[in-house]
Amino acid sequence: MFSYEDRIRAVKLYIKLEKRLGATIRQLGYPTKNSLIGWCESN
Repeated sequence: MFSYEDRIRAVKLYIKLEKRLGATIRQLGYPTKNSLIGWCESN
């Protein structure tokens, strides 16, 4: 389970990296593609 702060960090990085899923996951080491997409849709 990821904390709220972890999720926000991932979403911010995802946006900064021009919405590139693979690059975001490689840089952070988490989450899965489906998790990141879900977090972006819920914010």
